[in-house]
Amino acid sequence: MWLRESIFVIFLIFLSFQNIGQENYIIFDNANNLYENKLYDSAKNTYLKLYNKDQISKELLLNLGNSYFKLDSLPQAVLFYEKGLKLAPGNKDLLHNLQFCNTLLKDKNSVNNSIFINDLVLSFLGKSPNFWAYSSIFLLAISCVLFLFYWTISNIQHKRIYFYSLILSLLIFTFTIFLSAVSKAKIKDSNYAIIFSPIVKVMIAPSENATTTYQLHEGTKAKITEENQEWYEISFNDRKGWVQKKYLKKI
Repeated sequence: MWLRESIFVIFLIFLSFQNIGQENYIIFDNANNLYENKLYDSAKNTYLKLYNKDQISKELLLNLGNSYFKLDSLPQAVLFYEKGLKLAPGNKDLLHNLQFCNTLLKDKNSVNNSIFINDLVLSFLGKSPNFWAYSSIFLLAISCVLFLFYWTISNIQHKRIYFYSLILSLLIFTFTIFLSAVSKAKIKDSNYAIIFSPIVKVMIAPSENATTTYQLHEGTKAKITEENQEWYEISFNDRKGWVQKKYLKKI
């Protein structure tokens, strides 16, 4: 009886996660329909519902960038295309759209087409941290079922099959946990930011009274080299200076 109840509980866990996934898919599909009907602001707001729930994927980031581009919000479009490339380096659609945005910017950004080995792995996997987190929970539940069968079945041959299946399931479970952590760290870690003001004065020191060394315009991608409470030290084309944090958003 306890075995049947345990399997039923695990089945309910499966069902709950399936319902969550189905709900997110419906929201994403509704946003796509709004975009196809040229209701770009409504599409953007619907995509943001998923983004704010951390349901992040390269498809979501691409579509968010597209929506902002259609709404003439170039800095936001660049921001989300860049975020998408962190999750899926080398993605052709993201690179193409980012390169097109670059032609519209006053300060041209460098678009990195080269891919390192770790980026290549992420691009090949192309999944969000949520995907790997849900996969790990699914595999953990499978492992529980396999353990229950291993514990209750007396047939030696069947017991051996369940044992090795359990080991394999736990190994894959550990791997998905690792992939989720790597993907999440890749998304959150950023040394770059996008300018979100029509014109920003880059100062020689972190003070409003400091001398302006040069200016940047909205949509520009700059590297963050240092920071304090209110200022970022940035580098653009090997020129450094300080900008107030309120004018930038980290990728």
